[in-house]
Parts: sequence; structure tokens; C-alpha cells
Amino acid sequence: MLGGVGSTLSFAAENPNPTTVNKVTVTFNNDATSTKGFTWYTSPNFKNSDVQVVKKVGAKKPKFDKGLTFKGTVSTSTNSQKEYVHKAVATGLEPDTEYYFRVGDASLKSWSEVGSFKTAPKKGSFTFIDLADTQAKTEEEAILSAETIEKAMDTIPNADFIVHNGDLVDNGLKEEQWDWLLGHSQESLLNTTFVPSAGNHEDENYAFIDHFNLDVPKNSATETGAYYSYDYSNAHFVVLNSNEDSERYDNFSEEQVNWLKEDVKAAKAKGAKWVIVNIHKGPYTTSNHATDDDIMGPNGVRNQIAPLMAELDIDFVLQGHDHIYARTKPINHEGKASEAEKITVTKKGQTTEYTVNPDGTIYLIPATAGPKVYYKNQDPLLGNAYYNLFEVADENHAAIYGPDPDKNDRPVRGQIQNFVGITVSKNKLVAVTYEIDQNKNNAKPYIIDQFGIIKN
Repeated sequence: MLGGVGSTLSFAAENPNPTTVNKVTVTFNNDATSTKGFTWYTSPNFKNSDVQVVKKVGAKKPKFDKGLTFKGTVSTSTNSQKEYVHKAVATGLEPDTEYYFRVGDASLKSWSEVGSFKTAPKKGSFTFIDLADTQAKTEEEAILSAETIEKAMDTIPNADFIVHNGDLVDNGLKEEQWDWLLGHSQESLLNTTFVPSAGNHEDENYAFIDHFNLDVPKNSATETGAYYSYDYSNAHFVVLNSNEDSERYDNFSEEQVNWLKEDVKAAKAKGAKWVIVNIHKGPYTTSNHATDDDIMGPNGVRNQIAPLMAELDIDFVLQGHDHIYARTKPINHEGKASEAEKITVTKKGQTTEYTVNPDGTIYLIPATAGPKVYYKNQDPLLGNAYYNLFEVADENHAAIYGPDPDKNDRPVRGQIQNFVGITVSKNKLVAVTYEIDQNKNNAKPYIIDQFGIIKN
């Protein structure tokens, strides 16, 4: 990891270093079996955008002169005028293959640290990590979020990529906060593929899209975030942007909703067995935002988008925004929990309850990978009928540590973080949720929940 708690780093936004490549992210871009997108930041001394890629062969060190080279584009950062943003795409890669890479400027012979990634398989089971809301108000809190990412990758070493459900930073317009998160997470992010959704804390002035090279639909607006999709083995992933608004939909444009319908239908026609959606402002949560008007109002996500999820036969929705752990029963297009057959399997001492052929969509919010947490929402507007839609709807586990001294309507910050490991195979999806309590177990992750879906 870079630095440590209380350390002060000199990042490019404040003091441009003419020889430094930083804030490197690797993303899916178009065909996940054969391409990767790259984004990185530098000082304006770097005029070129070069990516070098070479196959990983055993423990041998990479010889980039025998690999592939790709040229990209360069532009001035929207919110940090002293920095250049570089983007490039590596194409023609082999499926299900590990590669080393580095990014930089070949003419300067100045490169990033060496990273690695894996292309998607055409079939077979796979595992990924899901987490949300790493937003940090201070560099020390960003270090905490970076440690969560690192611990998630250590706990689930076979994870092929990381899905982030939005609110990466506290204020997307402050480049210093991207420096904190991406800087302290750099070692981790150099060795995975990152799948971000835009949260409401990075919803202005291209703050989100500047940091990620994504294959977005033509003519889609990217000032507030981005929506996109990709296939991975037998699953189709849809990442939505809940920072748009229209007369008909809170948080969504009509163009995005129409794209969602066509995208999912096309994926199913191509044979996608599973469809998984990543949305920051989700319809079914159990904390502060569950009673917000843009969630439960007439044009809100719960009334307008959730029925569509069931109608499109979405299997699983990963949410952010509400900083508490919760998961629902299968919810149908009428907003009701449907009854489903369940079977229980115990393997290596761990018991997993599977929902079999659910009629409806299961929603999960993985609490937060960062410092900020919320209490459970006790508003009578929700009531028993709403909470009966959930399999898990506990009080926030951070509540035992009392209220935050600076904001007593929330639990104390920074005590508990969470992430989820999700494995998808031919007809099974299994999700294992981990918790980190800074006061227990030497701050090592432990399991708090696990469940599965079987589709015959």
C-alpha cells in the first residue's frame, strides 16, 4: 500500500510530478474476452498514451518488448487542469488468459508499476467481489477504504473483478479525493478489473467518466456518470447511472430506461443465463434513503424501475447509497415477495440456503466498504409490510459502538466495513458476505451471511 495512516502524499493534483504515472484503473470495454480499457493520470509532460501488454507465463518476469503495444488518447482533466487523463484500449487478447501490463509514455521511457489482469472466459464459473460507498472525507478514511479493497482481494483471491456500487469518493469534483482513494488502492487496482457505477457523490462535471475507460452507448450523456453493460461467461452485467432525471423517472432518463430494456432483451436472446444489475440508488434498502422521494415517490425507483427489473427477469440487483447490509426475498413486478422453494446445503462447515427458481428479483445492499454508516430506518411509512420483503434487515452492526460524535443520527464512523464474494456457475449463484470490525478479530474479515440462487 502507498503511505500509511497519517502520512502525507504528494499527488499530481497538488504538485505535478513530471515522471509519475498514477490513478491507473483497468475496466471492461466492449468484449470482455478480448479487450480491456485503461485510464491513468500524469503531468502534462506525458504527451503520449501507451499500453504494453504481455501474456503471463508462470513466475517469469514480463518482457514487454515481446508483447503488444496499444496507443490511446490524452486530454486535460476536467476537474484538475494540471493533469492529463490518458485512455487506451487493448484489443485482440485471448479469452481466459492472464496478462501483465504497464501504461505510460514510451517516448519518455516512463511507465507505471507493472499490473495484471485476466480476460473473461467464454464459459465456466467465475467469482467477483461486490462493495460500495468507499467515500471518504479525509485521507485517513480513504486509507481505510483502500484497506477494505485489499482485504477483500486477499480474502477472495480467485476474484476476477471488483464491482463497485457507487460513491467512490465524497466529492467527485475534488481531485484530491480521487488521489486518496485510487492512490492508496493503486497496488490492488493494478491487479484486478474494476467495474464502477456512478454514485450521487460523483454526479457532476464528468468527475466519474474521467477516471474510467468504459464502453458507453453512443450519444449517451456522461456528465453525471455512465451506463454500460458487458458479458462475462454465462452472465450479463448491467451498470446503471442513477444520477439522471426525467419527467417520467426520478434518477433516470427515458433514454437510459429504453436502453436497459433493449440491452437485457438482446443479452437474453444471445443466451445469457444470468442477468445482474449494479445500481447506486436502489429500490429496496433499509436505511435513511429508503423513504426518500426519489426512491419511494410516484416517479421513484421503487415504483418505476423495480417492476421493470422483475419484468425483464433480472436475477440479482446490487445496490449502494444506503450504508447498511440488507437483502430481499424475490420481489415480483407487483412489489410483492414471492414464495419460493428453498434448499439448504452444508459444505466444509458452511451452510448456504438456496432459493430455487425464484419468481422475482433479489436485491442486495452490501453496506459500506468505507467509513460512513447509517442506522436502520424506523419510519412508520415503511412498516412491517415493507420489512417483510427482506430476508435480512438487521440494525446496522456498527450501532453497538454508539452515535457518531459529529452527527448523532448515525453510528460512529469507520468501525465496520463489508464486502461480498459472489460466485456464478452454470445454474448456481452463491453470495458470501464478509464483515470487518476494527475492534474484533484483528480487523480480519469474517462471514456474516451467505445465500444462493439455483436456476434449473
